Amino acid sequence: MKIAIMGTGTMASLFAARMLQAGHEVWMVSGWKEQVEKIAADGLTLEQDGCEDITFYPHVTLNAADAVTDGVFPELVMISSKGYQTERTVKNALPLIGKESRVLTLQNGMGNAEIIVGYVPAERVFFGAASLASDAKGLGRVKDTTNRNRTPLISIVPFTRKDDDWCSRLAKLFESLGYSTAAGPAAERFVWKKLCLNSCGNALAGLSQLANYVYSNDQDGFILISKIMTECVAVARANGVPLDYDEMRAFAQATYYNQHHFVSMCQDMHNKRQTEIDTINGFIVSEGRRLGVPTPVNETLVHLVRLIQRHYADQWT
Repeated sequence: MKIAIMGTGTMASLFAARMLQAGHEVWMVSGWKEQVEKIAADGLTLEQDGCEDITFYPHVTLNAADAVTDGVFPELVMISSKGYQTERTVKNALPLIGKESRVLTLQNGMGNAEIIVGYVPAERVFFGAASLASDAKGLGRVKDTTNRNRTPLISIVPFTRKDDDWCSRLAKLFESLGYSTAAGPAAERFVWKKLCLNSCGNALAGLSQLANYVYSNDQDGFILISKIMTECVAVARANGVPLDYDEMRAFAQATYYNQHHFVSMCQDMHNKRQTEIDTINGFIVSEGRRLGVPTPVNETLVHLVRLIQRHYADQWT
């Protein structure tokens, strides 16, 4: 399959490496000049514990139109940017999105697909979640730290919520990468499951600057996770997604309990970058308002993270 990935960040690099490893034609498109130049010159190196490093050589470019070779558009376009960059990224991708191209987002949180369908017909848009983990190890290097005991690792839903033959194609694609995959309208449950998990962990990690196993084993962290999850499950159920609180609370604890990892929002706040708070806890809050479900703990987290990220330069150093 010919695939274009809009982005050269950590997750984009992981997907690109695994897709190249499976024999697909991969184009990486990004405005990150240093990363593009490094990959173009020296390739993209994948690290994994217990395995030798492997270097791949994707097509990589600053210009989306370069991915349309001999009039052939990518069959699949993946939007792999931070949530606050989604609209800009989709606009930049328009030159390589053909009339038969499908567009997929596995970005953190929810709400990104709604932005994409403002530019691409809804029947060609898919959204989902990726329960993968990776770390940047310098320009042109990514380490796969995925816990493969979780299932499914990839979930994919047609934006129309109707059965679609492309779901089977996408499932086969990600299964060819070694990722357990659920695809189809019913997989939306897994997307919400990942959203609830991220809502419980990302903001707490960012605000506390603690690894997952630290705050999740602390009494106050435990209480906060429970309160956040209560609100998230209530919003999901009001949306018609049948999540069970006890199952989800156990899932969050099992995920975070031994995870010696600083999640993306923790890294973003440590490095004084904008976060994806609005597509994670912020989405829970906005959906709660729409559905009449109170979400005071999530709302407090959103306000705290926004306050801090607006005033990094004013912090006491």
